[in-house]
Amino acid sequence: MHRTLVALICCSSIVSSAAEPPAPKESVPREQARAALVVGVVASQNPEAAKAQSAALSGFVGNALREPTVSRVYPDQEALALAVARGEVDYAVMGPLAYLRIDAKAHAQLVFRTLRNGKPTYRSVLFAPAGKKMTLETIRKASGLKVAWVEPSSASGYLLPKAHLLRAGINPVQVFTVQDFLGSHDAVCKAVAAGTHDVGATFSDPSPSGAQVSGCAGALGKAAAKLTVVTITDEVPNDVFVAAPGVKSAKVELLKQAGKTSADSPAGKDSLKAAFLAEAVADVTDADFAPVRAALEAFAH
Repeated sequence: MHRTLVALICCSSIVSSAAEPPAPKESVPREQARAALVVGVVASQNPEAAKAQSAALSGFVGNALREPTVSRVYPDQEALALAVARGEVDYAVMGPLAYLRIDAKAHAQLVFRTLRNGKPTYRSVLFAPAGKKMTLETIRKASGLKVAWVEPSSASGYLLPKAHLLRAGINPVQVFTVQDFLGSHDAVCKAVAAGTHDVGATFSDPSPSGAQVSGCAGALGKAAAKLTVVTITDEVPNDVFVAAPGVKSAKVELLKQAGKTSADSPAGKDSLKAAFLAEAVADVTDADFAPVRAALEAFAH
């Protein structure tokens, strides 16, 4: 039901600009179908960062498995999830919602989840321009606001913050005259900072100092700390590393061990940071996605 719900949310919100990858024409083992393993990431920050991450991920997988690899950058989480489900991508880094988007019958395999600031979770944050006083109550009583979302299948950039508003009794359709999908976290951050949108959504890494607009640090630098935090959501799992259906369990175990041991050396830490934007990795199970499923319930009412 949840996967169906996610599909309905995504399709009813916007039509993806990327065409779906074609279905495989033949049912043959992946090792026989192509010479190199395929790894995938999403251009969630910006195209340049995604290209660098995909190259680093390709190197991580190739070194761990001693096999040739090629990398691909997908336009959004939905496209990447479909590619994994079809076996067109062997290994991918994706957000929690993208994992839930993969058809359960495909039997994709969780390898590990990332650790950032010592935690395996993050939050979504709704934010406003620097110096602008805005709270949930401000939004509740407002009309004519413009909000900038990332893209329809982005957990932190759309679904979690929208579900947060709905659970607070705020209907985005009523308070936002304009709801724009800008395609990346960087684009959302720049739009809100420039004042072209009143509110934006991105991710907030856990921090002892409280809520932060972490997703804007890359685009805005120190100016990100001046943005107004409107509200933050509950914690959900960080990005996960997923293996496609049919990948041998021995390879999954090799990658798990490679991820865990990489945190023990400076070179390994650099590899994790480049490939996964993380400092370390942790075990993950399907049950860890319960908070995301709970958030999606808001769309069913």
